[in-house]
Amino acid sequence: VGLDGRPVVLDLKEAAHGGMGPHGLIVGATGSGKSETLRTLVSSLVISHPPDRLALMLVDFKGGATFAPMARLPHVAGMITNLEDDLTLVDRMQDALSGEMRRRQEILKEAGNLPNVTAYHALREDGAHGARDGASRAVETLAREPLPHLLVIIDEFSELLAARPDFADLFVAIGRIGRSIGMHLLLATQRLEMGRIRSLESHLSYRISLRTFSDSESRDAIGVPDAYHLPPEPGLGFLKVDTTVFERFK
Repeated sequence: VGLDGRPVVLDLKEAAHGGMGPHGLIVGATGSGKSETLRTLVSSLVISHPPDRLALMLVDFKGGATFAPMARLPHVAGMITNLEDDLTLVDRMQDALSGEMRRRQEILKEAGNLPNVTAYHALREDGAHGARDGASRAVETLAREPLPHLLVIIDEFSELLAARPDFADLFVAIGRIGRSIGMHLLLATQRLEMGRIRSLESHLSYRISLRTFSDSESRDAIGVPDAYHLPPEPGLGFLKVDTTVFERFK
């Protein structure tokens, strides 16, 4: 809710389709309400999107209970917690995400070298509404194979990068081609260390900052120190999108 009492809307579509995404960052100190904010985002998405249009990969490096209530949602394609205690799971997650990127590129290529997931969805809907004159067999196949947008939320990603710095390369790869293949990143952390995400920063089109540990972290996240001076009440924060949207919310 914004200061005027109206809902603050975060649209994860890319800018070319009128959205604020596809990738973003959320920063919030202990007790700022970060976990509840993430659950709110996930809840609002699954209420308004069916599983054949939205899939979720929920990752919690520290093994907290952020996403525990979401485990049985039909949208959840994968949930990983407590990576900190078993770093081999990090490697498996890296392989899984890399494989999913390749799979999506191959699906778009086989469907006719389609430029993006939006074109794939349009073609699939054509198949679902019945073959048109001259429609190919491929359209009928597409009607049976959904390719939902995949939102990957990684909580405590800064600690993940501290344990596996090379993971930043995968983040950058998703940041670069995610908009076309329908993969979205939302990286969440208590402490923001800009040195770890310099190469990724240009791909993060929206930023959410709850109360931060320092004014410098607030500046790094949203360009101003305001988030550091928020009252110690959970759930207060700012949404920043490029240079045009700057909203305070609760």
